Amino acid sequence: MTRTTRNVMVGMAIAIGTAGIPRAEAADRELGTAAPDLLRIRTHTPVVATLIQEATERSATFRALVETIDASDGIVYVSDGDCGHGVRACLVEVFAAGPNRILRVKVDIRRVSWDLMGSIGHELRHVIEVLGEPTVTSSAAMYFFYERTGRHGTKSSFETEAAVEAGNAVRSEVRRSAL
Repeated sequence: MTRTTRNVMVGMAIAIGTAGIPRAEAADRELGTAAPDLLRIRTHTPVVATLIQEATERSATFRALVETIDASDGIVYVSDGDCGHGVRACLVEVFAAGPNRILRVKVDIRRVSWDLMGSIGHELRHVIEVLGEPTVTSSAAMYFFYERTGRHGTKSSFETEAAVEAGNAVRSEVRRSAL
């Protein structure tokens, strides 16, 4: 079995396992050690699922981003896609859904894995920035939030130093772990 085939199979297994199925067991609930009822970062793309799993294993920064999101009211969908305007990944949407906020991230998967993991980490940091503002419950509110707090990246995108630093830290940690 080639490495690519194995990665795709592992990714598919992770994607199936992260399709929003509650993962807390009744026995855990009785003991007070229940896992969160929802997986907060989800994908239906096997390659993205593999990247998220590997980044979580190989980067302390990425794990911290995941833990912060897991403790929030956000549900993040990460998918393969083209953001346009010359960027590798983007936070494209936020909206309220009952007690949760749903956020969508796109990532262009036509890059090397360590760089993609960094790009996903970068976008997860943007997710945390948005989740840190309870009033940001729509894409319009997100735009005005970044108009106030971010700086213009490309012509039609915003950037923050925290997201740049998070992405770079993930890239560095992932590359070091491969040595």
